[in-house]
Amino acid sequence: MNTVSIIVPVYNEAQCILSTFSSVMKFAVNKPWYNFIFVDDGSTDRTREILESQIKLFKNKQISLLSYEANRGKGYAVKTGVLYADGDYICFLDGDLAYSLDHLDLMVAKLADFDIVIGCRNLTPEKNNGFNFLRILAGRIFNFISRSFLNLKFTDMQAGIKGFDKYAAKDLFKTQIIPGFAFDVELLYLAKKKKYTISEIPVVVSKKHLQKKSKVNLFKHSIEMLFHLLQIVYRDLILKKYD
Repeated sequence: MNTVSIIVPVYNEAQCILSTFSSVMKFAVNKPWYNFIFVDDGSTDRTREILESQIKLFKNKQISLLSYEANRGKGYAVKTGVLYADGDYICFLDGDLAYSLDHLDLMVAKLADFDIVIGCRNLTPEKNNGFNFLRILAGRIFNFISRSFLNLKFTDMQAGIKGFDKYAAKDLFKTQIIPGFAFDVELLYLAKKKKYTISEIPVVVSKKHLQKKSKVNLFKHSIEMLFHLLQIVYRDLILKKYD
């Protein structure tokens, strides 16, 4: 049985982290080949303290915590976890379990045949997944720009659930530099450049996530993502950093 490391980046998730930990704990107990690595991205609430106390209480070696003081961004948190992980397969998913743990077995099964597997919300009947109009519009615009700038074919590059075989994960994340939300696109651009095989699985956003106040500032993060796309092109074509 291949071992699977799951990276769970968290930032100021005190309101839901107990629920997340409980779900992870139940999943891990029934599937000992999985291990979970929470990465606290400089939370300023009680997220880290809660995780530390839960890990100490349950003493399950399948669950660990990495943390650092300054908030560095989701991309940085995931990269930190990936470079630490040692599973045969390495996946990541959002800290509030926006995509349920039930997706993991399907993802791992696909990783037997592909180097990388990404979640795609557009492969389900509920393509919009309940997001409001502005969130849907912003996502489609960013996806269109990403596909145009970087010549990528995927219709959903930013669902917060992706998996890699160990070699691909270590290779890609040691080169990847974007710390914020656009890190997914950089990874896929690198993967295409390095000719890794990529597949998709259908994923559905949880109802709890839809009810939660989003940390995404559509205007601010859209500008930031556009800057990062330009940065990817510049680093590749001008600086040759991805060769």
